[in-house]
Amino acid sequence: MSVRAELIAVGTEMLEIGRRDTNSEWLTERLSRLGIAVRARSVVEDDVATIAQAVRAALQRSGLVLVTGGLGPTEDDRTRGALADALGRPLERDPEKLAALERFFSRRGLPLRKKQADRPRGSAWIPNPVGTAPGIAWEEGEVRLFALPGVPAEMRAMFEGGVEPRLSHIAGPRAASTLKIVGQGEGQVDALLADLYDAPGLTATILSGDAGLELHLRADGADARAALERLTDEARRRLGGDVFGRDDDTLAGVVGRLLEDRGQTLATAESCTAGLIAAAVTEVPGSSAWFRGGLVVYGNELKTELAGVDAAILASEGAVSAPVAEQLAEGARTRCGADFGLGVTGIAGPGGGTAGKPVGLVHLALADAAGVVGWRLSKMGERAQVRRRTVTEALDRLRRHLLAARA
Repeated sequence: MSVRAELIAVGTEMLEIGRRDTNSEWLTERLSRLGIAVRARSVVEDDVATIAQAVRAALQRSGLVLVTGGLGPTEDDRTRGALADALGRPLERDPEKLAALERFFSRRGLPLRKKQADRPRGSAWIPNPVGTAPGIAWEEGEVRLFALPGVPAEMRAMFEGGVEPRLSHIAGPRAASTLKIVGQGEGQVDALLADLYDAPGLTATILSGDAGLELHLRADGADARAALERLTDEARRRLGGDVFGRDDDTLAGVVGRLLEDRGQTLATAESCTAGLIAAAVTEVPGSSAWFRGGLVVYGNELKTELAGVDAAILASEGAVSAPVAEQLAEGARTRCGADFGLGVTGIAGPGGGTAGKPVGLVHLALADAAGVVGWRLSKMGERAQVRRRTVTEALDRLRRHLLAARA
């Protein structure tokens, strides 16, 4: 049987309303791919006794414990001391690590952070390739404890380089994958795939968000990888073009690959999303090869001056209208010299809506050399949700257009 894992996130700030423990979410996904099930996740405050109690309890229950956060240089970074208490071992200062820290901070003219050279006796360092806070590894018999910084970029790099290689030999007979879906609701997907869930050793979980759905698939047993691929292939067949990617794929990244494969480019003109589409596509490494640029035209005068929207159309139809979205799309395409232009205008709320143009109304348009096509959308949710869901819709409309043209 595969080892079971527990995750502990340290940070008082994560106990506040609205703060997510994204590190544990990411680790859960990565461990699942290794065939390691997460049996519990917790968030604790920056208090030595609380952290130590959580670690002790987790070590009694699980063969693998990962702690994130509290390894920085400040007074409220207390994980090192808590680990020492939980393991019943004193903290020791590593002279080699201290010397390395002295060189690092001296070159930058910064004060030395000596506490980052402390670790419980008998533990080992996990190198940090992108920061100064090293991780801590402790293994005894069948029990393993790893502590990583809370900064997501540092945590991920250290897990991939310093923790994951140590776990490969304890992974169970499990395979996992995630399908990324847009265009269907949770209930629709569940109805289409319900009978697949009954196969022995197969597990499916659907997660919903503003960027679409994630279908997490897992297979256990000696034939796990082959069983997973059969399940994944059948799910893809049933869902068709609503599946835009798998595992680490993003909608913007998929759009970018389609554009790059065709040697074509994109530009945007955004009103209600105020640059969020441009921000999403430029999160993709190498997007300069296919993204020309974007116009944020919140005010009507800039819609005219920068995107070329007809002032008379603005006056007669209003800023939130199909003709304005279409002219935004064409203006983005021609003025930025791109093959495709996306234009979007809408009412994100919470105010500004009317009976004829309610909050959540969005007009989206896509322009290319053949002409302009537009869509009237109704997006539910709070202001931020309306904007994020509009970004997803815009990129998905472009993705489907590119796939149809390729077929």
